[in-house]
Amino acid sequence: MRDRSARSVGPLFRLDPGWLFLIAGLALLSATVMIPAADDLAEARWHRDRAIAVERWRAQRLANHSDYADALNRRDPSLVLSLAATQLNLAPAGRSVMVDASSPGRMPSASVFPGLEPRFVPASRPDRPGSLLQRLATGAQTRLWLFIAGAMLVLIGLLPPSEPARGV
Repeated sequence: MRDRSARSVGPLFRLDPGWLFLIAGLALLSATVMIPAADDLAEARWHRDRAIAVERWRAQRLANHSDYADALNRRDPSLVLSLAATQLNLAPAGRSVMVDASSPGRMPSASVFPGLEPRFVPASRPDRPGSLLQRLATGAQTRLWLFIAGAMLVLIGLLPPSEPARGV
């Protein structure tokens, strides 16, 4: 009878290199799928933010015009003086109409509407990272090759080991 203590004990855990290929292939496949989806999500959010900015601008514009119309209907004294000065070139006694000195010979615009227009602040476009993986995952032809490479890595990882497992 052989002594059990004399037998050499191998490692308790042996890492099959196929797992490394499998993990790398799954990571590459997931990047190939997730990066374009993240870009599409960022683009959709930008369109949403742009629509919200336009809606806010239009609401502010509508509020400015309705406030102006209300002041006009109330016959607000400061608005009446302003309209008399800009539209009729009239000024109350003791005051004079201001003339634009930067452009002599030109009459300033008498329109009240440019002063009612709010400032439009557009939403900024999302920045795309310039990484190699980003370019490969979103390119028309390179995305297919990246997908094929990921599938090949998964296939290599799923192949059986080249050495049979040693019996205990």
